[in-house]
Amino acid sequence: MKKMRSKVVKALKREFTFECTISARMNQVILNVKSIDFEQHLGQLIQQTQLIIDKYFPRREEHLCLVIRPIDGSHQNTFKIWKSV
Repeated sequence: MKKMRSKVVKALKREFTFECTISARMNQVILNVKSIDFEQHLGQLIQQTQLIIDKYFPRREEHLCLVIRPIDGSHQNTFKIWKSV
């Protein structure tokens, strides 16, 4: 699972258009997003994340847990991308 998370982090770093830092920690992929209205752009962040993961990893053997949060850490959104069936 650790290997999959590190590959996901690399793919997101290559393709993600929002300014952020991306890391993997404690079975999660974490996106710390800079300088946006978090509430307003959350849907776009989730959608872009899903599209990138589907593009690079169309056949996943494990679930991915992702956390998107602003740099100030005021709040966060956690979601899962399920493994392929």
